Amino acid sequence: MSFPLGEKAKIDATKSLKALIAHEAGANNGSKPHEMIQLLINTEHPLLKKKDYIPRIIPIPNRLGKISTTQILLITKDPSTIYREALNQKGSPTEDLIKDIMPLKKIKKIAGNKKQLINLFQDYDLVLCDHRIQHLLPGILGEMFFKKNKKLPFMIQMFQPTPDDLKLKKQEKIEKCDAEFVKKQIKSIVKNTSYLPNTDTTISIRLGYTDFKIQELITNLSTIIEFLQNPKFLMSNGGIINKKNQLVGVMVKTNESVALPVYKNKRFQE
Repeated sequence: MSFPLGEKAKIDATKSLKALIAHEAGANNGSKPHEMIQLLINTEHPLLKKKDYIPRIIPIPNRLGKISTTQILLITKDPSTIYREALNQKGSPTEDLIKDIMPLKKIKKIAGNKKQLINLFQDYDLVLCDHRIQHLLPGILGEMFFKKNKKLPFMIQMFQPTPDDLKLKKQEKIEKCDAEFVKKQIKSIVKNTSYLPNTDTTISIRLGYTDFKIQELITNLSTIIEFLQNPKFLMSNGGIINKKNQLVGVMVKTNESVALPVYKNKRFQE
């Protein structure tokens, strides 16, 4: 598959990724560190007029994590009993998968103490929430929490609704929880990367780790750009970079490094 940004960008990406890996190895006395590499993408215009704090999944071929080693918190509707029983029962596909399941009511109580709230989120690698309560979380957790905390809750559905379920009125709906469907969504979130549309012109996307092979990083990078540019992915939250909002530049970096170049759109060069 050809590189979506052209061969020069592929060469520049390879050089920059090798430099990042060498820099991290030097900082760790030659050992192979496991540091996250971020892909920085600059667009002509902001992707959103108003933040919604909803991470969008980008499928990638070289996975970022495994559910077996991920500490997970799930925030549910009140009460959490039906979800806890379905997800934790012996023999369930999600047995021992989710570290803690908390109802929204408990999160509200914890949110009254900001230090306690931050400490809670630091205990987990991944925070999930029922998609029906996601819109309530910014108000409960606070805007500053969302700005500073990198563990934004990912939305999941507790079951996959049928066409008949969608026709039901709110008061007619029965609470359900499909552990197999929940596990499938968690695997996708843990394995893949994501992006959070901003009200500015830069988005940061997890690309891979410094102990990945260069070709694995290049393949992930190519897949991400293809997803963001190709209109066939519009229904999956892709295809957001187009003629009306063009790609300005692409860079890569680690938490401790400067950003190194991958691509620069000639139209926006001074």
